[in-house]
Amino acid sequence: MNLAYLVLAHNTPNHLCKLIDALNSPNVQFFIHIDAKSNNSLFKEKINHQNVAFIQDRVSVYWGEFSTIKATINLIREALNSQHKFDYLILISGSDYPLKSASYINDYFAQRAGTEFINLVEMPNQEVSKLLDRLYKYQPQTLDNNGFYRIVMRIFSAVINKVLPWKRDYKKGLGNLKPYGGSQWWALSADACHYILSFVETNPKIVKFFQNTLTPDEIFFQTIIGNSRFREKVAKNLTFTQWQGVEHPELINMEQLQTLKKMDKIMEHNIYGSGELLFARKFKDESSELTNFIDSWMRNPKG
Repeated sequence: MNLAYLVLAHNTPNHLCKLIDALNSPNVQFFIHIDAKSNNSLFKEKINHQNVAFIQDRVSVYWGEFSTIKATINLIREALNSQHKFDYLILISGSDYPLKSASYINDYFAQRAGTEFINLVEMPNQEVSKLLDRLYKYQPQTLDNNGFYRIVMRIFSAVINKVLPWKRDYKKGLGNLKPYGGSQWWALSADACHYILSFVETNPKIVKFFQNTLTPDEIFFQTIIGNSRFREKVAKNLTFTQWQGVEHPELINMEQLQTLKKMDKIMEHNIYGSGELLFARKFKDESSELTNFIDSWMRNPKG
């Protein structure tokens, strides 16, 4: 089972080094996107494994904008165009950490070959706040890092969405596709990822529609997979996250980890289904106490 980890990172060079060490094995390759607003060298100077590639096509990533999708597509393309052949591509952040050993994770995917691990529900869904306003509200795409330009575009967006009684025709924008929403992080088969790249190349109008959509990282890939033959093989994703409010996840703390350690298998049951969790987010850059605790229990799970 050959795995490609697609890593979106921007502010945790020390933690990213530990993350790669924890996941590293002979059958693994890492493809890392460093936010173009971040200093690439801070990450490169700490990581020099031969199976790690820092991709050159970098994007300035902003929360809730299409730039996250662009960076992810760049990672998918880099992995699939490499000399390696992968069974799964696994999207994680630079602030994640595994809850199981590299060999356990490899066996997990081998035993479930063909399953697509991605959270998705048909929209609208009130329970997980995947409402249609994400589609009919207009979110202008940021074209550069100019602070003044970003302020102007935010004002323009507020006028469009709050002052003027106007809604985008999302049904026209999506064509025959049903909208699906879910969570950003996933683990998809290479076949599914090839399908995503093909979809992107052959449906520029739909891609353009998503470019002006709020938090498209929770809708774009989900809608593509949800309207494909891969939908029949979908299972919930593999990342443990606890949310603070509706925008940002809580930082992992020791109390959470002590609770997770007591479980033989870290299971989660929610609207997306039931399944085991293999990764957790998110960790600060200086999280050695927490990651050492996880490493210790992985070495001695009964201890």
